[in-house]
Amino acid sequence: MTSGLTRRQVLRAGAASGAALGASSLFFDRLVERALAQSGGRCGQLSDIEHVVILIQENRSFDHYFGSYKGVAGFQDPSALTLTDGSGLTVFAQPGYPNGFDGDHLYPFHLDSRSQQGECTNDIDHAWTVQHTAWDGGAMDEFLSVHMAPDVNGPQNGPLTMGYYTRADLPFYYALADAFTICDHYHCSVVGPTDPNRCYSMSASIDPDGQNGGPIVSTLVSDRVQNYGKFTWKTMPEVLQAAGVSWKVYEAPENLSPVSDNVLPYFKAYQQDPQLAANAFGNVYPGQFQADVLAGTLPQVSWIVAPVLESEHPPTPVTWGEVATADALRALLANQDVWEKTALFVTYDENGGFFDHVPPPTAASGTPGEWLTVNPPTGGAGGVMGPIGLGFRVPTLVLSPFSNGGFVCADTFDHTSTLKFLASRFSAQGVYVPNLSTWRNQAVGDLTTAFNFARVKGSVPPTVTGPMNQPSLADTRVWTSDCPTSGPASEISETGPGVQYYPVTVNSSAPPQEPGTATRPSGPVACKAKGSGTGGPVPALAG
Repeated sequence: MTSGLTRRQVLRAGAASGAALGASSLFFDRLVERALAQSGGRCGQLSDIEHVVILIQENRSFDHYFGSYKGVAGFQDPSALTLTDGSGLTVFAQPGYPNGFDGDHLYPFHLDSRSQQGECTNDIDHAWTVQHTAWDGGAMDEFLSVHMAPDVNGPQNGPLTMGYYTRADLPFYYALADAFTICDHYHCSVVGPTDPNRCYSMSASIDPDGQNGGPIVSTLVSDRVQNYGKFTWKTMPEVLQAAGVSWKVYEAPENLSPVSDNVLPYFKAYQQDPQLAANAFGNVYPGQFQADVLAGTLPQVSWIVAPVLESEHPPTPVTWGEVATADALRALLANQDVWEKTALFVTYDENGGFFDHVPPPTAASGTPGEWLTVNPPTGGAGGVMGPIGLGFRVPTLVLSPFSNGGFVCADTFDHTSTLKFLASRFSAQGVYVPNLSTWRNQAVGDLTTAFNFARVKGSVPPTVTGPMNQPSLADTRVWTSDCPTSGPASEISETGPGVQYYPVTVNSSAPPQEPGTATRPSGPVACKAKGSGTGGPVPALAG
């Protein structure tokens, strides 16, 4: 998807978006400390969370962003699979690179944004067929070979699948992980691209049986508008609205074009119901979001669609994605009463083709709701009928007064887990997750275990590890590089290179991880009643 924007136009657009968000001279280490300082130390309950905010960014895998982070299932994971090529190496050494290590293997290599041009890299293929090839029945050994294929990304762009970042490149994200909860087994929902994953994030389905306008397994571009109003299966916002739970989608105005990360236009109900349409398409981000927070009128559930140039979809700058997350957090912190009752989930729609070593749980062939039964689906599946998911791991941060302390949650989640969280939180109002398959309901949790509802550190912020630079739309890493040389109105093309090729480094082992161990969050606890003693947590009772 292209629009022929020049680099100057792209940067001007980004700067304008930043101005709209309100410039701030706060360093973001102070922003993290402020968030923690405003996080109470009392024992909490799920019902204390009155506002749920969901920000879904674009196209990054867990290893790609956090493989080097401390205490997670990252680059030094002892349970990494062994290749089946007889080399004895793990899947970190992906085969298929000429003149690589031990013949033709390539380990993950650093995309250095400080001294080289790693801030922005070209997009790589992440279509349904390519992603399933990389997965290879769970062997996880075809990431490099499929992307280096001449008819996919080729020998210059293909190796990018093995690129990764460190704390030096993503200081704000790493600081958030230090301060709150990072989930290291959160998977995208579909072994595929943006649209099907975002449909799962809003409805827990891609309609695999084709009964309601699907299935959808590709991101629609040229035929996108023609498919508006085609889907008739129920979405989560419809369930919320019927239950009397308030909700909105906040979307940046530059995204309001035929190509957008908001997939609700596909659904017929939003073409017919004015209230659904107003909530889904009538709230400009960040202005209305900020106003609602300050006025104390933030709905119970909010979805944020960030400006596309801050969405982290390659080749947009990764630091601009940090800006998007920081702006959402800053808006919530502007009203302490709102922040103290809020959970902000930051995740990614899919891995964008970037390597991840953990094989996702998948359903056996024929599992109801988890394999396609209609061929060809909308967009075409290349003869690959499944599994639908789970997809590869994506970075996920849980930012809340109820998750402060620096935790790693290792439970298995996917995008339907955010919906299950809503169902758990608003169960008394009759909220449920529509379309959720029995298999997936059993395979993933509801994200309540990512919270530390037990009292931990009170109002004193923990030490934030390492120096933290201020994410900025004017970051010199952007201005002194060619990122991006061109960009679209609301999505980035995967049809060709947009920035210069990044040089490959052939390493002889998997990258190191930061030293440190994981601390697990408490999850739900039963709090003592006021006046019964300390008021601290007691173990939650089963059942």
